[in-house]
Amino acid sequence: MTSDFAQEVSALVAPHLPAGVRDGERLATEAGRFCALLRAANERLNLTRITDARGMAQLHVVDSLTALPLLRDCHTLADLGSGGGVPGIPLALARPDLRVALLESRGRKAAALQEIVDALGLQRRVTVTPVRGEQWLSQHTVDAVIARAVGRTPDVLALLSPVRKGLRRLILMKGPTVDAELTELNPKRLYALGFGLPRRLSITLPAGERRVLLQYRPR
Repeated sequence: MTSDFAQEVSALVAPHLPAGVRDGERLATEAGRFCALLRAANERLNLTRITDARGMAQLHVVDSLTALPLLRDCHTLADLGSGGGVPGIPLALARPDLRVALLESRGRKAAALQEIVDALGLQRRVTVTPVRGEQWLSQHTVDAVIARAVGRTPDVLALLSPVRKGLRRLILMKGPTVDAELTELNPKRLYALGFGLPRRLSITLPAGERRVLLQYRPR
């Protein structure tokens, strides 16, 4: 049953919520609902390869919330290549004051995301747009852009370089192999792309996976 799955996810999320998060019980419950909705949508459309309760709790919800410390003074966020709504929807659930744009260029996936957003009652502050991120950013300005699993770091920076004035910071959620990508981004290359040296945050997730967050600011 969907409700049973949601409760299972909630129970797995609750012990691992970040310190200082507001109304943790509510967040864990809504995160469970989100994962249940995503899992149901995934049965008709490939939105995620992770569908078990533990995996969704840790790699969709807890992982997404690792970005919260980098968003403390942000009020608008764009999730680049949102896919199944991760990390954008969990961050929106954790921050009721945050306005989030889910950018997903594939129309069917965007439509499925809209259904999830509507079911969670987030439509007043979470928008879904079937557009490429660089196109959207050429016409909008946000406090932060976040991206998970959308490409190699040098490629993402090159893609966003022409529209970097539309964002105050760029947060890339990467895995432990990111150092190989960063060898291509010496200070001279970063300067040419219009970004400064990144702030780096390394976090170990409950199951032992290592998450590396890179925060870039445009020059």
